[in-house]
Amino acid sequence: PVLPAADPKTSVTRFLNNLSSQHLKGAYETADNPNWGSYENFSNPTSGFGGVKSINVKNITTGTTTANSANVNATSDVTDKNGKTTALLVTFGLKNVNGEWKISSYKIN
Repeated sequence: PVLPAADPKTSVTRFLNNLSSQHLKGAYETADNPNWGSYENFSNPTSGFGGVKSINVKNITTGTTTANSANVNATSDVTDKNGKTTALLVTFGLKNVNGEWKISSYKIN
C-alpha cells in the first residue's frame, strides 16, 4: 500500500475544525466510516453531527500507527446548538485509503 505522507492527526484535526465551523460536508469527506452511513445521517441535527455548534480542541495525540491503520486520541469540549458543553475524549480509528488517512471509527471514552 501507498504510505500516507501526513500524520494521521492531520485528518482528525481537519475533521474537528470542519465540525466546529459547521462545514459538515468537509468533515464527512475526511471519513470512510460505514457506521455513519450517508451524509444525511451524518449531518442529522438530532442523531448526527448537525447538532454541534462548536468544538474547542484541547489535545490531540497519535497512538499506534501501522502502514494501514492508526489511532488518534482527541480531548475536546463540544458545545451543542442548545449551548450545552460536554468534555469528550474520543479515540479515532483511521485507515489508509489510497495514501490518505480516513476516519473509519469513532469511540467516545
